[in-house]
Amino acid sequence: MSRAIDAIPTPAHVEPKKLIVLSAPRTGTHGLYLALKLLGFKPYHMAEVLKTGPTAIQILNDGLMAETFHQGNQYGRAEFDKWFADYDIIIEMPFFMLHSMLKAYPDAKFLLTERDPDKWAKSFANTIGKLATGFQRFPMVIFKYFDSFTTNMAFMGSTVQRYYTNGYGPTPEGQKQLAENYRNYIAEVKRLVPPERLKVCKLEDGFGWDEICPYLGVPTPDFEWPSLNTPEEFHEISGPKLQRAFVRGVVATTSLIAPIVAVGLWYLRKSRLSL
Repeated sequence: MSRAIDAIPTPAHVEPKKLIVLSAPRTGTHGLYLALKLLGFKPYHMAEVLKTGPTAIQILNDGLMAETFHQGNQYGRAEFDKWFADYDIIIEMPFFMLHSMLKAYPDAKFLLTERDPDKWAKSFANTIGKLATGFQRFPMVIFKYFDSFTTNMAFMGSTVQRYYTNGYGPTPEGQKQLAENYRNYIAEVKRLVPPERLKVCKLEDGFGWDEICPYLGVPTPDFEWPSLNTPEEFHEISGPKLQRAFVRGVVATTSLIAPIVAVGLWYLRKSRLSL
């Protein structure tokens, strides 16, 4: 099975990883990403996937499918070194391939932000869930195929939603399954990672500079924490990508339909002339 990661050359230099964040999306990870950048770190987060484009989301999808559904070879340290060569902190990606990541970085320092499971399920449904559902509705169910990045994003969103809702999707039962699977994920992380190498922070207890700076051994800054990553902010980040896919879809379908209409009009005119 061909993998996008295999087309990337082995890097000459790989940044040592100073922290690996095992948190699920929608648990303060975007704010953490922005905060770490302000501190001078080089974190990799879903925001970097959005910036990089189709190759990055394909790499994520390949790793997700290998880890979760055993389709293809799981990633190891060599693949992660290619993917994250220029970054010294990894955020969110371990959520999609936890076991592969832990195996590749056995001596790393880890961080887990956790959230009330029911609140997490609601936040997931209002952001990633809405995005995944939107890709299955007209016109995006058609337009997404004219933009490779959006095609892969739609695949990732629907796959994650289907997996974590146990196939129930955006339904009340799906919401219950989301919360339960999130509980299971948190328990799995705590079971697998030695407590001396894992810092756990609960969002409800507060999460900011005082929690991460001492753990990373850096001074606490005197400016505000950068983001709370509300659903509105999520859609502001993902919105431009969807708009681009919509425009490409309109242009592409118009380009397909216009010649068909022209041929139809020509045939109709010719038929009338022959009568």
